[in-house]
Amino acid sequence: MSDLNNQDINPNSERNQLKALLDQPVEDLPLMSLYRIRYLATELAMESVVTHAQQVIDKRRQAK
Repeated sequence: MSDLNNQDINPNSERNQLKALLDQPVEDLPLMSLYRIRYLATELAMESVVTHAQQVIDKRRQAK
């Protein structure tokens, strides 16, 4: 079985962790979850997700 297939089966894979986080409204997530999204998306080379997560993080920082 290839690594890609193993990732889809493994609930702890980076892709599945990211999918679970993104199934929720991003704006409602705690800041730590946003950092996790940014990290996982970076590891998976999903630049648009990284950018969106960073924008939400920046907006939260400005609101404080």
